[in-house]
Amino acid sequence: MPRVAARNASLYLEDSAGASRSMSGFLNTIALKRSSEAPDVTGFGDDNRQRLSNGIKDWELSFNAFFSTGANEVDQVLSGILGGSTLFKLGPSGSTSTCIMYSACGVLTDYSCDFSIAGAATVTGTVSARSGSLTRGVW
Repeated sequence: MPRVAARNASLYLEDSAGASRSMSGFLNTIALKRSSEAPDVTGFGDDNRQRLSNGIKDWELSFNAFFSTGANEVDQVLSGILGGSTLFKLGPSGSTSTCIMYSACGVLTDYSCDFSIAGAATVTGTVSARSGSLTRGVW
């Protein structure tokens, strides 16, 4: 079973003009959370719960990065898509051909900055499911 070095991960976000922008060089953490609802179909008077498979599936992508104000860099891209749709592409082991890629259309629902005197300026963001599903493929 191949192992993945997290330092090779890549993340691309579509900016407000529709261009795919690499956030990879600024990131220090990426987390992709996937979940699936198991609908309860228990009737009145039943003693045990009954669950259906194939419930609603959901995902959420969160990340931490270093704050950067350059053209097409973190602050410009995230400020432009906050509350709007974006396409993301996540490569846990990089973005070269044959590497696994997760992609989906989502909404940047959270973007916050931390300017601490004791360290580097950082940002956090969360992209939540919008429509369609999370796709797993290759670059």
